[in-house]
Amino acid sequence: MTEDITEIPKDPVKVERILASAMHNFAVHGYRGAKTDVIAKEADVSKGIVFRYFSNKAHLFVAVLQKAADKMEQVADYSVWHDSNDLVEMIVRATKYKIELELKYPDEFGVLMNGYASAEKAPKEVQDDIKAVYQSATNDNLEQLVAPVLDKLSLRPGIDRQTILVMMNAVMDQVEKETKVFMKIHPHATLNEFTELIGNTKKYVEVVEKGILK
Repeated sequence: MTEDITEIPKDPVKVERILASAMHNFAVHGYRGAKTDVIAKEADVSKGIVFRYFSNKAHLFVAVLQKAADKMEQVADYSVWHDSNDLVEMIVRATKYKIELELKYPDEFGVLMNGYASAEKAPKEVQDDIKAVYQSATNDNLEQLVAPVLDKLSLRPGIDRQTILVMMNAVMDQVEKETKVFMKIHPHATLNEFTELIGNTKKYVEVVEKGILK
């Protein structure tokens, strides 16, 4: 009979050390590249403790991914989005703010940015759990972030909100890709060095907001 890991007594200090070490290693090396023996060593625990507390590497990754998502939810200041007067202002402010958070919490962002791709590489037993973390965050956040700004705008007849949300999500995905590439090339960049990326972001949303025709 397999012992239920939820019933195993756990030292909370060791749990936090393991999660912190795993967060950094998964962020830097990805799911495949991260080694549990390195995670254990940096957490100052035995490899056996890691497996006893989290069952296996896959379940440890899910725990780390959820912790990263919870952290971002905890620190996020949604007034950055809500207080904007239009979509262009919103996305520019949001992009700057997201970059600031990414620079402040590189491990959490590293895990979240690489985690969805890792779902396909992780064992089947946790693939749904990994995707569920993202699905929950996306469903809860996108409409909540954009809706207060849309309420301030006079929308063209025939344009529904869902279409706008799909387009804004596409813009956000593109900005995320550009940010990831830039930070890989410039890992120690400051916010002031993202001027071109922020400018691109503004252009993308202006097209969404105003269209492409005269």
